[in-house]
Amino acid sequence: MPLSKVEHYLSYHTRLLLPHVLSPQASHRIAYIFSLLSAVSAGFITLISLYSQPWQKRLNYSSWQINTIASMTNLGMYLTPPILGMIADSHGPITLSLLAIIGFIPSYSYLAYVFNHPELSNEGNGDSSFNLSIICFTFIGISTSALYFSALLTCTKLYPRTKLLSISLPTTCYGISSVVGSQLLRIKWFWSYNAHFPSSDTGLNLGRVFQTFAWVYVVIGLLAWIATSVVSLLHFNEELDNQKLLDDQIDVEQSPLLEERTHVEENFSQTIFRIFSDPVTYILAMSILLSLGPLEMFIANMGSLTNLLVQIDAPALSTELLSTYALSSTFTRLLTGLVADFFAKKRISIKWILLTFLSLGVCAQLFLLKLASSASSWGLVPTGSLIGIIYGGLFTIYPTLVLLVWGERSFGTVYGSLLIAPAIGSMIFCMLYAKVYDSRCMNDSGDLRESSCISIVYKYSSVAFIASVVLSAIVFWKLNNKKVKI
Repeated sequence: MPLSKVEHYLSYHTRLLLPHVLSPQASHRIAYIFSLLSAVSAGFITLISLYSQPWQKRLNYSSWQINTIASMTNLGMYLTPPILGMIADSHGPITLSLLAIIGFIPSYSYLAYVFNHPELSNEGNGDSSFNLSIICFTFIGISTSALYFSALLTCTKLYPRTKLLSISLPTTCYGISSVVGSQLLRIKWFWSYNAHFPSSDTGLNLGRVFQTFAWVYVVIGLLAWIATSVVSLLHFNEELDNQKLLDDQIDVEQSPLLEERTHVEENFSQTIFRIFSDPVTYILAMSILLSLGPLEMFIANMGSLTNLLVQIDAPALSTELLSTYALSSTFTRLLTGLVADFFAKKRISIKWILLTFLSLGVCAQLFLLKLASSASSWGLVPTGSLIGIIYGGLFTIYPTLVLLVWGERSFGTVYGSLLIAPAIGSMIFCMLYAKVYDSRCMNDSGDLRESSCISIVYKYSSVAFIASVVLSAIVFWKLNNKKVKI
């Protein structure tokens, strides 16, 4: 597909310079490394849970205001991927990297300014500054998806044949963003308030944090621009090669062959219409909703589930559970890419990988049901590790499946649209958990009841995973009838 005007102008100078500076192999490697760095930095928004106390102490934000900010951030992240995918497929990933930087840098700069000037929130214009902060975090959510998508699409276009390099590593880098960011914020410089604070007050200085992030994204923006320009250069060279081939065909008077080639090719809009008129797309989306929704529910409610099982406040167990989950998820993302490449070499379908993870998901939900019914916490940490394995594996194998079935040309649009499914699933199952927890697990005095009160939730989630297995099997059956090799 030829470069659009937008992609042409954004990448023009880099496309002219790169061939004179780097060999094609070197530019490939550098672009890939820069994309991985972009993926690592894309997920810093996950650190938002650390901002609550500084906002409350410094800007007098209420819990409602903080949750409003978090909600708008999630809306920006999860509702825009379909549009971002279409933009990337039409105008290249370089447009997404530009959108991300336009959103990140001014937003974080303004948030740093507001934190350093608390009088803006305490005076009569407090509502105005808070509303602008909400807008900033909405843009940050959109920019997070844009930068991650830009990095993922760049990796898939650079190495489409290797699932470890195209899918597994960028998703792993995005997954460890919170680890890298939390380690960064342990630096003492971020924990010293400025002169506006009394000497007795110490805590996270979000003015310095946000300003640092703004400068980080200046650097990341430059690296992402170079990486995505390499992809544009690849497309440009492919366009030149195709044009040369057509010219050669015309020279040897092979016009029937040219007409046949033109007849077979589809334009982008026809491709998208064909994809979204296919029932397989919607069956796969429902499978994703019913599998990732319960997993997101578990992640969001680790703390409350731990307290319910042990009947006391158990921060140590919650921390151990979170760490175990994160490590197992990160490790599985890498391993899944390696296994997918091994299966491809042996010509084994990756459907067995997906069905294995979904079957493990059924087992994990049944384990949680057993723990809740027996009021025991002895197996909670191992179950959390198993859920981390399933979560990391599914978030690697689903985009791999999309890449194999629909190809890298439409990958951004299709996978971006499918990401709406886990967002809806997360909302449905988290609301289910909250409703059951509030109505059945709390007595009139505010004390917790027996943990069996929550078991009904895991009955539903077990059924959901079983349904996901069935729907995935239907997807593979339909793909086999269409003779699509996966």
